[in-house]
Amino acid sequence: MFYVFSEGKVEQTEKIEYPPKKGISVIGMFHQEQWQEITQKYHISYTPLQQISKYAYYECLDGFDFVCINVIDYQNLYGGQRKVLFYLQKNCYMIFSDEPTKWKKIIENIIVMLGEKNTNNRVLIEFITKLIGNDITIFDDLEKEIVELEQALITTQKRDCVKEIISLRKKLMILKKYYEQILDVLECLYENENHIFDEKAIKCFDRLQKKTERFYENILNLREAVTQVRESYQAQVDINLNYTMKIFTVITTIFLPLTLIVGWYGMNFDMPEYTWKHSYAMVIALSVGVVIAGIAFFKKKGWF
Repeated sequence: MFYVFSEGKVEQTEKIEYPPKKGISVIGMFHQEQWQEITQKYHISYTPLQQISKYAYYECLDGFDFVCINVIDYQNLYGGQRKVLFYLQKNCYMIFSDEPTKWKKIIENIIVMLGEKNTNNRVLIEFITKLIGNDITIFDDLEKEIVELEQALITTQKRDCVKEIISLRKKLMILKKYYEQILDVLECLYENENHIFDEKAIKCFDRLQKKTERFYENILNLREAVTQVRESYQAQVDINLNYTMKIFTVITTIFLPLTLIVGWYGMNFDMPEYTWKHSYAMVIALSVGVVIAGIAFFKKKGWF
């Protein structure tokens, strides 16, 4: 499907005259499988899809730019990335995706929103803006999740948060990589080596780049916050471990004198106490006394 722009008006058509005439600009939206068909039909330089990296890709060639962006779903960050390809030539932009229906709807909504101000440059800019995302609630949600996790650790309401920390780090890693590729693409578009875009479009790319940089900085700040939570959790684990070791040390220390008594009276010698009729009671009393004295001592020192 092609969208033909002329004097603020937009028409949809299945075929176009290529290259477009003066005063006419075009945006095409196709399924990724139509890549070879479209490029051969309109004599466009063809790059096999299998040669395109799974990461963001930008190439400035003779007379056109080729861009590949791996788009994420903000509502489902673990849902994988969907490739969106851009073939950008003066007054002719072609977009390829494995979800063309979704992006066609977005393009048509953009066209309706712009009204009489429709140009292919403005539609492309708004389209890329959709890829960047205007909804910053994801950052608020992540920040809230981090704060709640930290609060739970401080109040000892949660003793095991390894899964939550790993989940947060994965989400932020996905967002970090995504915005890194967007920044690389916007930087190349801003350079405009093939003189595809006008001055207004270049200014818009500069604005989008700064906006993406702010998002990227937010992600880095959130990653730092997660790191602090992880360190707090590790400190809490160390404190709990030290407390456990302290309890074992106290118990061992209390019962150590009993080991001495057992060893002393377990020797194979005749001792005067053996002939005393109260010797058994004396040993019991001595053992109990040692335990009580040990407990009283450590209690006074505040060890438990």
